[in-house]
Amino acid sequence: MKTTGVTSRGIITPIFKQGDDLIEIVTQSLLRASENEGFSFHDGDIVGITEAVVGITQGNYATCEQITKDIASKVKSDTLG
Repeated sequence: MKTTGVTSRGIITPIFKQGDDLIEIVTQSLLRASENEGFSFHDGDIVGITEAVVGITQGNYATCEQITKDIASKVKSDTLG
């Protein structure tokens, strides 16, 4: 009888930038963590990557300045909230 459930780990990676090789960075980060922390990977393991990280590496994101400009064009008041 199985006595444990799902194990979840947050893997520390470098900060992602537009144009980064997402697959290479994630793979190297996983392998480094596995070696340093003493865990192994098994068939059927799942690696989740946030949509935000994918968007950043693809250049598919909005800057704070772009968001500010968009809100200012829609809200015709000095007060927001």
